[in-house]
Amino acid sequence: MSGGAAEVVELRPHTPASLEALLRWKNDTEIRRLSDGGTHSFTREEVAATLERWMRPSHGTVHLAIGLAGRAEPIGFLHLALIERAHRRCRLGIVIGEKDLWGRGHGRTAVVQAVDHAFDVLGLDRITAEVFADNPRSVRMLEGAGFVREGVMRESVQRDGRRVDELIFGLLRHEWAGAGGDRDRRR
Repeated sequence: MSGGAAEVVELRPHTPASLEALLRWKNDTEIRRLSDGGTHSFTREEVAATLERWMRPSHGTVHLAIGLAGRAEPIGFLHLALIERAHRRCRLGIVIGEKDLWGRGHGRTAVVQAVDHAFDVLGLDRITAEVFADNPRSVRMLEGAGFVREGVMRESVQRDGRRVDELIFGLLRHEWAGAGGDRDRRR
């Protein structure tokens, strides 16, 4: 489960200690551009309300902070959202907010842990993730975690005066289970 040389990635519940980091990330132009395409700035009150919602148990969403062992402040966040138990599927979303940690494999490690949770604990059969086509790091992260590109939502969002495609990725339980011992190697 090591994301780097002796850095152990942990998924953990959000706490009020996540507020400052979330406020910083949700107002970072580059992070917003890569993750949701929005341009809206967030007030402390809005982010605090979001965090409060994320800390409450929910039947349809699992919100988790991404941390490193021995480090109190999170380095990012992840969710398994739109959980449809009747269809045994959900949607994955992830942000590594600490830009100095980008490219170290922490996102992939967190995704692998979330996939284990979705399949082994929640009993789901399918996970979907979307990423903007101009975010190659996220594409590599999803592919490195075993996701398969399934399609494209052409010109899905308007950004910087142009239309940007959104790529659709999916992972099926039987593909994950078929990886067998490879799961440990991917962590």
